[in-house]
Amino acid sequence: MYKNVIKKSVVVGIVIFGLAETALASSVGAVATVTQVEAVGQNYYAIQKIKNPDVELQLAAVKQDIKALRFIENPAEEAQLAAIKKSYYAIRYIDKPSEKVQLAAVEEDYHALKFIKNPSEKAQLVAVKKSHDIIKYIKDPSKKVQIAAVEQSKDAIRFIKNPDPDAMKLAYQKIMEAQ
Repeated sequence: MYKNVIKKSVVVGIVIFGLAETALASSVGAVATVTQVEAVGQNYYAIQKIKNPDVELQLAAVKQDIKALRFIENPAEEAQLAAIKKSYYAIRYIDKPSEKVQLAAVEEDYHALKFIKNPSEKAQLVAVKKSHDIIKYIKDPSKKVQIAAVEQSKDAIRFIKNPDPDAMKLAYQKIMEAQ
């Protein structure tokens, strides 16, 4: 029993302090993978000392804290989605989220759109259908997105820098109907 505890402690120390060089790591053997997951599960900072962590390690780190994404170069989509499920705010730590990840984030909370550098049109549509005023954070919304926002509220037109004529017409119609 003590032998296993010592092996695990050594490997956890190796992973956390970045001492996992060839000789030491090879002497530990197969125990390393299991204990890396344990180490990362206890302290997500340990992920930054592991080169090319597999999906299991990424998931363990993200489960511990979504900020672990900051330390994973090119995180797996599965890890990104797990982080988003935990909190939409995780989108801040993802450099180039896929459309699937973008949609998951804005479905969790439309505010996630603010943190996506180049949101897809689908992600924009989901967000403006939840709240029209999020359009003010979209850099050149398409005609389709503008109209979707104005359909939610005529006031959305105020937040569009260069509104499409059809979106302006729709906003005008909604204003006239309200009177």
